[in-house]
Amino acid sequence: MTKLTRDQKIAAMKSSPLLSAVGETDLARFLDICVDRLWRKGAIVFSQGEAAEAFFVILWGKVKVFQTSIRGDEQILHLYGRGDTFAEAAMWAGGVYPAQAQAVEDSSLLVVTRSALRAAIAKSPELAMGIIAGMSSKLKEFNELIEQLSLREIPARLAASLVRESRRAGARMFRLSQTKRQLASQVGTVPETLSRSLAKLKARGLISVKGSQITILDPKGLEAAARGEDDGRQ
Repeated sequence: MTKLTRDQKIAAMKSSPLLSAVGETDLARFLDICVDRLWRKGAIVFSQGEAAEAFFVILWGKVKVFQTSIRGDEQILHLYGRGDTFAEAAMWAGGVYPAQAQAVEDSSLLVVTRSALRAAIAKSPELAMGIIAGMSSKLKEFNELIEQLSLREIPARLAASLVRESRRAGARMFRLSQTKRQLASQVGTVPETLSRSLAKLKARGLISVKGSQITILDPKGLEAAARGEDDGRQ
């Protein structure tokens, strides 16, 4: 498993939207009082209903946060990669984790406990201000997820997911960061329906698909599709 240097760990933390406004000196202090742990692929990071005593920063690897229905169907709520944080809202609320988290590949996570966070803020109040500034992007992410799952149809959810993947990659051509089965679960559908939705976006000239490689041909059109706007070319 990959071993990161101290500078690499700080760089991963700095890439996090939640911590991007925090200075490197404070990040280094933060790193000193937190623990980074390794999770093997398939390992459960936390279970639904477990006391939320910590949040996590992904130094490398990937983690999915999901819920399982009574029938055993899995709904992926988020798929996180390097620099992403998760479970901070549950920890700050002082309750329990509302979902499960599992490593989808070998991963290194920085474990930020409530006590460690308090100690870090006591030493540097500016750390709290930086984290608060970073919370706005997390709130926007949650609002978009709620809107997509409750109001938008599958093709719109898929289009929104592809727009996010493109922005994360910083390019119109990218490879999916998850399997198509995981992507289907993330947008709240099954692989067969996902394939049909991909075909619809492709038929509209918005994307091209080659295996796991996606090329966005019409960025504005795909963004319109993500908003649920139908130009009639389905």
